[in-house]
Amino acid sequence: MRKKLFYTADEISNNLYTTGSLLMYEDGTNYIGLYHLYTTGETYTGGKWSSKQSIKLIPYVERDTPINTVYNSLKSINISTKPVSKYQPMITESDKQSGFIIRYFLKKVNEQLILEVSDKTYKNWKQGSIDNKMYIGIQLNWYITGDIEDKYDGPTLIRGVISQNNRQIKAAKFTISDIDNILNNPLELYNDIDYIVPKDINNSAI
Repeated sequence: MRKKLFYTADEISNNLYTTGSLLMYEDGTNYIGLYHLYTTGETYTGGKWSSKQSIKLIPYVERDTPINTVYNSLKSINISTKPVSKYQPMITESDKQSGFIIRYFLKKVNEQLILEVSDKTYKNWKQGSIDNKMYIGIQLNWYITGDIEDKYDGPTLIRGVISQNNRQIKAAKFTISDIDNILNNPLELYNDIDYIVPKDINNSAI
């Protein structure tokens, strides 16, 4: 059960999504899919709360079997890993039409080093050719076009770029708690595809 009987809209972040290795069920099973979280720290399955279907989630923790523990300890003695290079996203016209890009970050577990990396580097980390015991990683949707601020269309709240990116940062902090040191500007990479033509003051009536 949730900690409170009622939550305001500002206390809930709905329709978030994880591709895995971010959250898990209390029995340790990795969770992939839609989820929502609360300012109280609670996280549940489903894009929105359902008293019949929502299940509590907790931050993902890698759980080793005794055999894997031995294997990983041996592997760490002499490990060959691909280098991790910093990456700067480049916004394409296709990205502008989509309205968002997917960004990837890796952090060394024994350092305060967070790097934005390419999708190829992130895949290498997921597959183990970059040591996934040395690094933890996240991917997130980063919104780059649309209204900057939230607005209402009748009774429906349409979240702006700032609001959506702040939600992504909040979710990412479950895995990399200090990710907001890097993602400290929700309008980073913002590209407004709408162009407003200014009035022609030279032809104005006198």
